[in-house]
Amino acid sequence: MAAPLAMRPQGLRGRLFGVLMEAINAPAYRFALDLIQPGPVGDVLEIGFGTGRMIEILLAATTGRVAGVDPTPTMVEVARARPAIRRAGARAALAQGADDRLDFPPASFDRVVALHSFQFWADPRRTLDRLRTLMRPAGRLVLILRDHSGRAADWLPNPLSRAPGEAEAARGLVEDAGFDASLARRGRMLGVIGALP
Repeated sequence: MAAPLAMRPQGLRGRLFGVLMEAINAPAYRFALDLIQPGPVGDVLEIGFGTGRMIEILLAATTGRVAGVDPTPTMVEVARARPAIRRAGARAALAQGADDRLDFPPASFDRVVALHSFQFWADPRRTLDRLRTLMRPAGRLVLILRDHSGRAADWLPNPLSRAPGEAEAARGLVEDAGFDASLARRGRMLGVIGALP
Protein backbone atom coordinates (compact mmCIF):
# COMPACT_ATOMS: atom_id res chain seq x y z
CA MET A 1 0.00 0.00 0.00
CA ALA A 2 1.35 3.43 -0.96
CA ALA A 3 2.02 5.91 1.84
CA PRO A 4 -0.74 8.53 2.24
CA LEU A 5 -0.08 11.89 0.59
CA ALA A 6 0.26 13.62 3.97
CA MET A 7 3.09 11.28 4.88
CA ARG A 8 4.90 11.21 1.53
CA PRO A 9 3.90 14.16 -0.69
CA GLN A 10 5.31 13.24 -4.10
CA GLY A 11 5.05 14.45 -7.67
CA LEU A 12 2.65 17.16 -8.80
CA ARG A 13 0.01 16.17 -6.24
CA GLY A 14 2.67 16.38 -3.54
CA ARG A 15 3.73 19.85 -4.65
CA LEU A 16 0.14 21.09 -4.59
CA PHE A 17 -0.40 19.47 -1.20
CA GLY A 18 2.77 21.19 0.06
CA VAL A 19 1.52 24.62 -1.03
CA LEU A 20 -1.77 24.01 0.77
CA MET A 21 -0.07 22.77 3.94
CA GLU A 22 2.34 25.71 3.97
CA ALA A 23 -0.60 28.14 3.94
CA ILE A 24 -2.45 26.22 6.65
CA ASN A 25 0.70 25.95 8.79
CA ALA A 26 1.53 29.68 8.84
CA PRO A 27 0.46 30.03 12.52
CA ALA A 28 2.39 26.87 13.42
CA TYR A 29 5.62 28.33 12.01
CA ARG A 30 5.26 31.38 14.29
CA PHE A 31 4.41 29.16 17.27
CA ALA A 32 7.44 26.93 16.62
CA LEU A 33 9.78 29.92 16.33
CA ASP A 34 8.49 31.37 19.61
CA LEU A 35 9.07 28.05 21.38
CA ILE A 36 12.42 27.12 19.86
CA GLN A 37 14.03 30.50 20.66
CA PRO A 38 16.87 30.04 18.17
CA GLY A 39 18.94 33.04 19.27
CA PRO A 40 21.31 35.02 17.08
CA VAL A 41 23.95 32.26 16.88
CA GLY A 42 23.28 28.54 16.86
CA ASP A 43 22.83 25.49 14.69
CA VAL A 44 19.33 24.14 14.12
CA LEU A 45 17.93 20.87 12.75
CA GLU A 46 14.40 20.48 11.38
CA ILE A 47 12.96 17.00 10.94
CA GLY A 48 10.38 16.81 8.15
CA PHE A 49 10.87 20.25 6.57
CA GLY A 50 8.30 19.84 3.77
CA THR A 51 8.33 22.88 1.49
CA GLY A 52 11.18 24.46 3.47
CA ARG A 53 9.26 27.43 4.85
CA MET A 54 10.39 26.79 8.45
CA ILE A 55 13.99 26.38 7.23
CA GLU A 56 13.67 29.80 5.59
CA ILE A 57 12.36 31.33 8.83
CA LEU A 58 15.16 29.74 10.85
CA LEU A 59 17.81 31.02 8.44
CA ALA A 60 16.53 34.55 9.08
CA ALA A 61 16.49 34.01 12.87
CA THR A 62 20.04 32.72 13.38
CA THR A 63 23.48 33.12 11.86
CA GLY A 64 24.25 29.45 12.42
CA ARG A 65 23.77 26.45 10.19
CA VAL A 66 20.24 25.20 9.52
CA ALA A 67 20.03 21.55 8.56
CA GLY A 68 16.98 19.52 7.66
CA VAL A 69 15.86 16.05 6.67
CA ASP A 70 12.69 15.12 4.83
CA PRO A 71 11.77 11.65 3.53
CA THR A 72 10.34 12.81 0.20
CA PRO A 73 12.52 13.70 -2.82
CA THR A 74 9.78 16.05 -4.08
CA MET A 75 9.89 18.14 -0.89
CA VAL A 76 13.70 18.21 -0.86
CA GLU A 77 13.59 19.59 -4.41
CA VAL A 78 10.88 22.15 -3.55
CA ALA A 79 12.73 23.36 -0.44
CA ARG A 80 16.10 23.65 -2.17
CA ALA A 81 14.51 25.81 -4.87
CA ARG A 82 13.38 28.49 -2.38
CA PRO A 83 15.37 31.69 -3.07
CA ALA A 84 16.35 32.27 0.58
CA ILE A 85 17.61 28.71 0.90
CA ARG A 86 19.59 28.94 -2.35
CA ARG A 87 21.15 32.22 -1.19
CA ALA A 88 22.12 30.68 2.17
CA GLY A 89 24.61 28.38 0.46
CA ALA A 90 26.44 26.11 2.92
CA ARG A 91 24.43 27.50 5.87
CA ALA A 92 21.44 25.45 4.66
CA ALA A 93 22.06 21.70 4.56
CA LEU A 94 18.96 19.85 3.36
CA ALA A 95 18.92 16.13 2.69
CA GLN A 96 16.54 13.30 2.04
CA GLY A 97 16.12 11.35 5.24
CA ALA A 98 13.82 10.74 8.15
CA ASP A 99 13.79 10.66 11.92
CA ASP A 100 15.31 7.18 11.94
CA ARG A 101 18.24 8.23 9.71
CA LEU A 102 19.88 11.22 11.38
CA ASP A 103 23.47 10.96 10.18
CA PHE A 104 25.09 13.82 12.06
CA PRO A 105 28.00 13.82 14.52
CA PRO A 106 27.24 14.04 18.25
CA ALA A 107 26.62 17.53 19.68
CA SER A 108 25.88 19.05 16.25
CA PHE A 109 22.87 21.20 17.16
CA ASP A 110 21.68 23.79 19.64
CA ARG A 111 18.03 23.45 18.59
CA VAL A 112 15.87 20.75 16.99
CA VAL A 113 12.34 21.29 15.71
CA ALA A 114 9.78 18.92 14.23
CA LEU A 115 6.63 20.61 13.00
CA HIS A 116 3.74 18.19 12.36
CA SER A 117 6.10 15.31 11.66
CA PHE A 118 6.14 13.56 15.07
CA GLN A 119 3.10 11.47 14.07
CA PHE A 120 5.22 9.89 11.33
CA TRP A 121 7.94 8.62 13.69
CA ALA A 122 7.56 4.85 13.98
CA ASP A 123 9.81 4.58 17.05
CA PRO A 124 9.66 7.93 18.87
CA ARG A 125 11.71 6.81 21.88
CA ARG A 126 14.59 5.70 19.66
CA THR A 127 14.47 8.99 17.75
CA LEU A 128 14.41 11.06 20.96
CA ASP A 129 17.38 9.13 22.33
CA ARG A 130 19.27 9.85 19.10
CA LEU A 131 18.32 13.53 19.21
CA ARG A 132 19.64 13.75 22.77
CA THR A 133 23.08 12.73 21.51
CA LEU A 134 22.94 15.21 18.62
CA MET A 135 22.23 18.19 20.86
CA ARG A 136 24.66 20.42 22.73
CA PRO A 137 24.34 21.40 26.40
CA ALA A 138 21.50 23.89 26.99
CA GLY A 139 19.89 22.62 23.77
CA ARG A 140 16.18 22.90 23.11
CA LEU A 141 13.85 20.49 21.32
CA VAL A 142 10.40 21.53 20.08
CA LEU A 143 7.72 19.21 18.73
CA ILE A 144 4.64 20.88 17.25
CA LEU A 145 1.67 18.51 17.32
CA ARG A 146 -1.80 18.63 15.86
CA ASP A 147 -4.63 18.24 18.34
CA HIS A 148 -6.16 15.08 16.92
CA SER A 149 -8.88 15.05 19.61
CA GLY A 150 -9.46 11.34 19.15
CA ARG A 151 -9.65 11.49 15.33
CA ALA A 152 -6.18 10.17 14.54
CA ALA A 153 -5.85 8.10 11.37
CA ASP A 154 -5.15 4.40 11.81
CA TRP A 155 -2.30 4.55 9.29
CA LEU A 156 -0.13 6.90 11.41
CA PRO A 157 3.02 4.96 12.28
CA ASN A 158 3.60 6.65 15.68
CA PRO A 159 1.66 4.70 18.33
CA LEU A 160 1.41 7.81 20.55
CA SER A 161 -0.33 9.71 17.75
CA ARG A 162 -2.99 7.04 17.38
CA ALA A 163 -3.94 7.12 21.05
CA PRO A 164 -5.70 9.75 23.19
CA GLY A 165 -3.42 12.09 25.13
CA GLU A 166 -0.67 12.27 22.50
CA ALA A 167 0.81 15.53 23.82
CA GLU A 168 1.08 14.34 27.42
CA ALA A 169 2.48 10.98 26.30
CA ALA A 170 5.02 12.77 24.09
CA ARG A 171 5.97 15.05 26.98
CA GLY A 172 6.61 11.98 29.16
CA LEU A 173 8.72 10.35 26.47
CA VAL A 174 10.77 13.54 26.00
CA GLU A 175 11.36 13.61 29.76
CA ASP A 176 12.36 9.92 29.77
CA ALA A 177 14.94 10.74 27.07
CA GLY A 178 16.71 13.13 29.46
CA PHE A 179 15.10 16.48 28.73
CA ASP A 180 13.26 18.82 31.09
CA ALA A 181 9.88 18.62 29.34
CA SER A 182 6.90 20.95 29.28
CA LEU A 183 3.78 21.59 27.20
CA ALA A 184 2.53 24.75 25.52
CA ARG A 185 -0.73 25.40 23.72
CA ARG A 186 -1.82 28.06 21.25
CA GLY A 187 -5.34 27.57 19.94
CA ARG A 188 -5.50 23.99 18.64
CA MET A 189 -1.71 23.79 18.34
CA LEU A 190 0.28 21.90 20.93
CA GLY A 191 3.98 22.20 21.61
CA VAL A 192 6.19 19.80 23.53
CA ILE A 193 9.39 21.49 24.67
CA GLY A 194 12.46 19.57 25.78
CA ALA A 195 15.25 21.58 27.42
CA LEU A 196 18.69 20.25 28.21
CA PRO A 197 20.58 21.45 31.28
